[in-house]
Amino acid sequence: MRSDQGGSQPTRVRYLLLGVATANAFLLYLDRICMGAVVQSAGFLQEFAMDKDKVGNVLASFFLAYALGQMPAGWLADRFGPRRMLAIYVLLWSLCTALTGAVSGLMALVFVRFACGLAEAGAYPASARLITRWFPFEQRARANSVVAFGGRIGGALALWLTAWAIVALGSWRHVLWIYGGLGLVLAAATKFVFRDSPALHPWTNAAERKLISPETAPPPKMAHRFPWRALLAHRGLWLLSLGGLGMNLGWAFLITWLPTYLHEVRGLDEVAAGRYSSFCLSCGIAGVLFGGWWCDFLTRRFGSRWGRRLPFLIGSSVAMLAYLLCPMLPTATAVGIAFGIVAFATDSMAPAVWALGQDIGRNHVATTIAWSNMWGNLGAVAVAKIIPPLLRGPLHRPDWSEVFVLCAGGFLLLGTALLFVDSTVTLDEESLR
Repeated sequence: MRSDQGGSQPTRVRYLLLGVATANAFLLYLDRICMGAVVQSAGFLQEFAMDKDKVGNVLASFFLAYALGQMPAGWLADRFGPRRMLAIYVLLWSLCTALTGAVSGLMALVFVRFACGLAEAGAYPASARLITRWFPFEQRARANSVVAFGGRIGGALALWLTAWAIVALGSWRHVLWIYGGLGLVLAAATKFVFRDSPALHPWTNAAERKLISPETAPPPKMAHRFPWRALLAHRGLWLLSLGGLGMNLGWAFLITWLPTYLHEVRGLDEVAAGRYSSFCLSCGIAGVLFGGWWCDFLTRRFGSRWGRRLPFLIGSSVAMLAYLLCPMLPTATAVGIAFGIVAFATDSMAPAVWALGQDIGRNHVATTIAWSNMWGNLGAVAVAKIIPPLLRGPLHRPDWSEVFVLCAGGFLLLGTALLFVDSTVTLDEESLR
């Protein structure tokens, strides 16, 4: 029963929902990034005998599906609510992860990773809509950072944990089955704990609902129509999408080809390469926590427009310089620190990405964020597909310097595009009718 007595203290149900959303993000990145270690394992290579181009196809299939699935998955979350759709998304991608451990051919592997990418596509847009409804404006970036924190922990552990588990269990297939089983548990928890707004949750009281939304208002309506016209006409969303493409163009190297670089260029074995990669990605954990506070602080200090822009201008500059330094560094440890700086700087911008989408999207938050995610993840597809031919082309250098120039260019694109985004210009409600 709900306690609605006027003098009661606010319940804290919003933090329980935030915790489950964070756990979902952890699994999301664990299942996404684990393939970077799987495709480098001795057992996998012995079974599939893939060259870099085929590995690139496997990695790119996920990101391509993840990009293409953003818009329908985001709209479904707006249409039917984040509770129902998130539970379905977690269930489906977990089944796909388990099925990845059962395939025996290249085409089947590409297909199941494509399906996994489609299933994962709606997770962050739906979570962003949930946060919009459960946290007030001034706490939104920090709540975003907590969910992103869970994803970055999953990403940081994925390569090392998967490489270690493959060695411990003696099979990459068993590891993926375990990951899939964990997802079934989280799908059930999502369905049990989530509600689409505080007013619909039986565990909240009036004090918590008032704290979240001081103004009395009916529960938000789900968006029935797809806002094509508004999305296509919004200049800021195009710039945000272009910046997201650049961001993933720079960042996705860390979750795709970094273990290969550390093994082939820096001479580390598989487990050591996974450990170094996990260290680099773990720096993003601090980055997202810092980024939530940083974005809220800058917004209070400089207002909505520049408070949302400055995290991108600063973070992209730092990441770009760190990448350009990598070919000049003499040791694997020094390179690992540089990659850690890239991860920290990139993830410090993640809460601001969500905050911008939430500011602009209003009642179409999931669709808005899905729109920018779709374009952004094409950058990850490009990294997975472009690097193999780049490494054998005329611009190739033994230190992979051409790769780092490409990644630095992505962050240059990000900083330039976000300089012109105005977060105060929202989707035109008239065009959504």
